[in-house]
Amino acid sequence: MELFSEIYSLYFRAVERVLRRANEWPLTGAEIQRILSEGTFSESAITMFPKLQSGAWPLLHQAESGYMAVCVPPEKTPLTMLQRAWIKSLLNDPRISLFLDDDEIEKLRLSLSDTPPLYRQEDFYAFDKATDSDDYESPEYRRCFHLFLQTIHQKTALSVQYEGGKGNRVSGVFWPYRLEYSAKDDKFRAHCYRKVGGRRMQYILNLGRVTLAEAINITDSGNPSRVNRSTMGRFREVVIEITKERNALERCMVHFAHFEKRTEYNEITDKYTCTIRYNVMDETEVIIRVLSFGPTIKVIAPNQFINEIKGRIRKQSELISLVF
Repeated sequence: MELFSEIYSLYFRAVERVLRRANEWPLTGAEIQRILSEGTFSESAITMFPKLQSGAWPLLHQAESGYMAVCVPPEKTPLTMLQRAWIKSLLNDPRISLFLDDDEIEKLRLSLSDTPPLYRQEDFYAFDKATDSDDYESPEYRRCFHLFLQTIHQKTALSVQYEGGKGNRVSGVFWPYRLEYSAKDDKFRAHCYRKVGGRRMQYILNLGRVTLAEAINITDSGNPSRVNRSTMGRFREVVIEITKERNALERCMVHFAHFEKRTEYNEITDKYTCTIRYNVMDETEVIIRVLSFGPTIKVIAPNQFINEIKGRIRKQSELISLVF
C-alpha cells in the first residue's frame, strides 16, 4: 500500500492554486511567484516558477497580459487508498457515532465496502485502562454528546441533572465551553460553569453520568476560558521530572493529554520537566496516575503534592508488610 501520494504535497497544492487563479484571469510572473511562495518554501518557489514559465511543466500558456491555465484541477481530489483504509478503520470505532449520524456512517460503509481497513480494533491491547468505558452507542449518550457540542458552538446553556460517582446529585443550569476525552478512562468530560451567588463556578461533568440534559436558549457574555482561574482558586499545579526510561515521556503525554501542561527539556540532567495544571476535583486521579509511572517520574513541587505521594506509598508499604 502506498504511504504517500504526490498529489497531496505542498508543491502540488501550490501549483493547483496557481492554475485556479490563472483560469479566472491572466497572472503576471510576480503574482505566480507570490502564490508559490505562500504555499511552499521560498527556495522551492524559485525553482518551480521557471518550470511553469518555460513550459517544462505544460500547465500555463502565455497570453498578452499574462499567463493563463491550460487545464484546471478537479474540484475534489480523490482519496488515496491509505486514506480510504484509515476511514474504514474509523468506522469500526464505536466513538465514530458521536461525530457522524447513522445515514452518514452507512453511506461511508457502502462506498468503502471493497476497501480493507488499515487496522482493526482487536489489533490493540490496552492495559492500565478503566474497564467502565462510556456507552458510545447508546442513543441517549449520543443525544447528550450532540447537545453539549451544540451548546458549546452556540454559547448557550443546558438544564442538567447529574449523578456523581459517590451518589452526589447536582442539577441546574450549566454553560458548557469545552469537551475533552481521556484515553486512560475512555470517557468524555464536559467543562462547564454555572452561576452561584453572582460567581461562575466550574464543574467537570462525565457525560456518562448525565441523567438529563435539555437545551435552554440563554446566553452569557462572560469569557468561558477565564472561568474560575483567578476568582475560584480551584486549580493547582504539579511539577514532575520525567526520565527517558521505558518511553516515559510519550506515556506521560498520553496519560495527561487532556490536562493543560508545559514541558521543557533540561540538557544538563537529560530529563524533562513538566508542569501540569489540574482542577482540585481531579487531584486524586492525578496522584494515582503519577504513582503508576513508578521511578520514571519524580514529583518536584509542590510540597503538598509530594506529601500526598509519600503518604500513599507509606500506606501501601504497610499493607504489603501485613500480607507478608
